[in-house]
Amino acid sequence: MAERAVRGTSLSGNDRPSRSFGSGRICREPGCSTKLSIYNNGRFCYQHEPMAVPRTRGKKIA
Repeated sequence: MAERAVRGTSLSGNDRPSRSFGSGRICREPGCSTKLSIYNNGRFCYQHEPMAVPRTRGKKIA
């Protein structure tokens, strides 16, 4: 049986690096000392991030 090689290409097609934000940032919640990831652009850690309800598809309810 002959050997075959299977090749693939990247799915994203985008070679741009991920956005990053300042290093060494700390959660702004008083008493929380969680260090934020350089990929988190927020001011709070996951535990203290204010809840945001995303818009779902469809009409806006007045």
